[in-house]
Amino acid sequence: MNRRHTVTVALCWGLVCLALAFVEWASLSMIGFPDGHLTVFDRETVGPRRVLLVLCVAQALLIPALAVAGSFRRASALTLAILAAALLVVAPMVALPGCPGSPACRAAYQELTGRVLDHGIGG
Repeated sequence: MNRRHTVTVALCWGLVCLALAFVEWASLSMIGFPDGHLTVFDRETVGPRRVLLVLCVAQALLIPALAVAGSFRRASALTLAILAAALLVVAPMVALPGCPGSPACRAAYQELTGRVLDHGIGG
């Protein structure tokens, strides 16, 4: 992959991640009930979700900037950077809001915290 392709891939990655960060920001802005009440799950996850949002924006700007500067001499370096960002930042950011809907995630939450996941849905 030549330098132009590397920059193009990095820019596309950055744009996709910025769009994803915008969706997450919108989701975070609507957390809670109309009266302002936050569920236990929301209170416990809003901080990590904000950190992941900031990290997503940071890597979405940093990876393309490094590509434009020529820091990725090989395509494998860019691939490794994108893979690391995807696994450490993007995947948790996407998975965390949907956790209450996943039986595996609910079970993991209950195993880790020792209590039932309270996300405001129920009787």
